[in-house]
Amino acid sequence: MRKSLAVVSCLGMAGLLSACSSGAWDVEGLQSGKVSGSAFDQALRDEYVRLATYERVQYDWRDTAAYVARGKLAAAGTPPEPEAIAARDLPDDKVAELTAARATLMRYMTPAYKSAQPKNLALAQGGYECWMEQQEENWQWDDIAACKQQFEAAIKAMAEPAKAAPVAAAAVPSYVVYFNFNSAKLEGDALQVIREAAQTFKTDKAARADLAGHADRSGTPALNDRLSSLRAEAVGDALMKQGVPESAITISAFGESDLAVPTPDGAKEPRNRRVTIKIVK
Repeated sequence: MRKSLAVVSCLGMAGLLSACSSGAWDVEGLQSGKVSGSAFDQALRDEYVRLATYERVQYDWRDTAAYVARGKLAAAGTPPEPEAIAARDLPDDKVAELTAARATLMRYMTPAYKSAQPKNLALAQGGYECWMEQQEENWQWDDIAACKQQFEAAIKAMAEPAKAAPVAAAAVPSYVVYFNFNSAKLEGDALQVIREAAQTFKTDKAARADLAGHADRSGTPALNDRLSSLRAEAVGDALMKQGVPESAITISAFGESDLAVPTPDGAKEPRNRRVTIKIVK
C-alpha cells in the first residue's frame, strides 16, 4: 500500500474520491459487471474486487488500478496467471520463499482444480498476490502475515480433499510460456516460468517434461508449423540449462491447429503464441 505520487495526482482531481473511484479505480464497475467465464473466473474476479476495495481505502491507487485490471481479465474469462516474482521489487531475503510459494500455486493451476476447487484456488491466488504486494512494501507486518495465512490456508484446503479426489490428485503440473509476434525468443516472464517448471520437475522427481509448441493464425500454416517447433525447442534448451535432462524432454509442434483462443485466419492473438510445459511423473 505504497502512497506514491499517484496519491497526489489523484487528490488533485475534481471530486477527490469520486474521481478516484472511476476509470482505472472503478471497483464498483468491476463488482457489478458480468462474468463470462467459469466458476473459478467468478471467484477470482471477486478476490480482485476485495483486494482493490482494500487498496482504494488505503489510497494506494497504483495497486487499486492493478487489481481492477486483473479483475477485468478474470471477468472476461481470461484470468491472469499468478503474478511473476520479477513483477515486484522484493526484499532479497524473501525472494526464495515467494518463489517456492508461486511454484506450489502453479501446481494447482490446472483445469481439474479450477473445476473442483474454484473458490480455494482463487483465494490462494489472491493471498499470494497480496502477500507479494505487501512484502514489496515490507513494513505492514500484520498485512503481510494475513495475506500469507490466506494463501497457506487455501493451499491446505485444496491439498486435503485431493487425497480423496482422483481427478484432482492426478492433475499434471503445467506451465505456459508466451512469445512475441513472429518470434521464438524467450522474453518477459518466460525464463521465470521455465525455472519454476524445472524446479517442479526436480522436486517431483518427474519422468518427463512434455513440451507443445503453438502459433497464432497470423501467418501461413507452414510458417506457423516452423514457429511452433522453434518455440518448443527454445523452451527445451532453456529447461536443459536448468537441469532437466535432454532424455526427459519430449517436443511436439502444433502450428496453428490447436488454438487456446479461437480466431479467424490471419488474426494476431498473443495467447495462442505459446509453449505448454507438462511435468509428468
